[in-house]
Amino acid sequence: MNYSVTTKEFMMLAAKEPVDVLDLRDPEFVDSFDLSEGSNVTHIPLTQLPNRLGQLDRGKTYYLFTQFGGRSKTMAQFLRNEGFQVVNVIGGTSAYKQYFAS
Repeated sequence: MNYSVTTKEFMMLAAKEPVDVLDLRDPEFVDSFDLSEGSNVTHIPLTQLPNRLGQLDRGKTYYLFTQFGGRSKTMAQFLRNEGFQVVNVIGGTSAYKQYFAS
């Protein structure tokens, strides 16, 4: 399994099939994701994640987003160690927004 994808790779995948996104940003930074129909976004602030693992499904693959992607890379390793299937989206929501701006 590829543990990281670029924003472009993520967008191509999300256009083909529903994806499960785990948005790890703090509430004051959360805005909406414009994903394909059927995709699901779960918001759990990064600082709360270790105490809320029970809300996640080990049978799903989650695409992780933070503001700039650095903290999601670290959290991806933590979640894999806990038995979850996760993929870090390089550059986070900042790169996601920039992708649409170009």
